[in-house]
Amino acid sequence: MTDLLENMGSNEEELKIFSFLSNKSNISKAISNIEVVPSGESIGVKIESKGILVVGLSTITDINGKKVSPAADSGFAVGDKILKINDENIENEKDIIRIINDQANKGKKLKVTVERKGRLLELTIKPAQSNEDKLYKMGLWVRDNIAGVGTMTFYDPYTREFGALGHGITDIDSGVLIDIDKGSILKSKVISIQQAKKAAPGEIVGLFTDSRGTYGTIKKNTAFGIYGVLEKNMIDRKGPAIPVALSTQVKEGPAKILTTIEGNKIEEFDIEIQKIFRQSSANSKSMIIKITDERLIEKTGGIVQGMSGSPIIQNGMLVGAVTHVLINDPLRGYGIFAEWMIKETNIPQVYSYSKAAGQ
Repeated sequence: MTDLLENMGSNEEELKIFSFLSNKSNISKAISNIEVVPSGESIGVKIESKGILVVGLSTITDINGKKVSPAADSGFAVGDKILKINDENIENEKDIIRIINDQANKGKKLKVTVERKGRLLELTIKPAQSNEDKLYKMGLWVRDNIAGVGTMTFYDPYTREFGALGHGITDIDSGVLIDIDKGSILKSKVISIQQAKKAAPGEIVGLFTDSRGTYGTIKKNTAFGIYGVLEKNMIDRKGPAIPVALSTQVKEGPAKILTTIEGNKIEEFDIEIQKIFRQSSANSKSMIIKITDERLIEKTGGIVQGMSGSPIIQNGMLVGAVTHVLINDPLRGYGIFAEWMIKETNIPQVYSYSKAAGQ
């Protein structure tokens, strides 16, 4: 199973591995009192995007033997979301094939509604008949869902809201942040690990264990993680809640991470927070961390794909989560402040209301 770290893309150096509080000071004050349960549990993630995402443009050899590119010629672009064809809603790739090959539409110009960078556009395209299989095609590569393995960072024992990954889920080909239509997390069991090596990121191979049903529903996918609500009867591990640290409370020095590298067993491992970036706004690269635990290094070679979201604990507080690995040095990577992740949830508002009501 492909890990969700991949979905953030890569470059030469790194691989990215989810009412009355009217001002920042009030939110920060609320966060300083919040306690959540740190997780470290391996989870399977399934997402269906809104519309069909265009991840590439292609050429077609038509029935006359000519190479044509209907989509490119019609103004389509990588990252477009196909919402409708001839005013009919598109939910999956099969809908596109069915509509353009409908007897009434064959060989005709079609009106396609797409979303591009938040704007709706109407494009006109005339699909070409393929010489290979005689089907009409638009010359597009598309994707309608994503699945992978990651790590849950925390959950709130009262609202059951959870945060995971510490970075957003983007399409691996286009780099576009996925706009969720339907999303869920499932229990996952680690079955093997491909060790990390310099210039060759490792990977946790997980198996979805969905016999008990959905573990939780994903409500939103942001640049700083995925967030949603767990099913009440699916919370097996009811560990102790710990305080969430403000970014100003995070220090350079020893810390721990919780993660799963065997079966469904959550374990604690030593790391070092080597550098902290003082930030005034959310960023998935808040600190540089280094794996120092010999057992974890022996088992994984360092930070591997599938560990994104692993909670970072320091001085009894949740201070952040693992988000990226440095490709040329898999012992080191980035983490995001827990404060930024908590602000993506409704927990600060609920927590403050509960305190104000004396609960």
